[in-house]
Amino acid sequence: FFSDIIGFTSMVEEMTPIQVMEMLNELYTLFDHLVEVHDVYKVETIGDAYMVLGAAPNVCSASEGAEKVARFALAALDAVRNFRKRDGTTVLIRCGLASGPVVAGGVGNAMPRY
Repeated sequence: FFSDIIGFTSMVEEMTPIQVMEMLNELYTLFDHLVEVHDVYKVETIGDAYMVLGAAPNVCSASEGAEKVARFALAALDAVRNFRKRDGTTVLIRCGLASGPVVAGGVGNAMPRY
């Protein structure tokens, strides 16, 4: 699962930095709860992007991992439907699913990322 917020760049132009951080924290705290509920692994957030995977680090079958991610994705879409910024406006996300082999490794020497 991977997602980003539709219109994020233009949206944040109208917000203070603390408002941006508060909005992202509130939305992604909801997603973090769904990570636990659906037993998926949060890979990372980068700006407004959020990414999870389903068959690692707890190994399971490919079909079980795909089902976990799909259920997470549906729950995330439901959460976003009910999410409002503090000014009452809605947020929309674009999201997708991918399947197949995955490779993980450290990149760089300072603050390595996967």
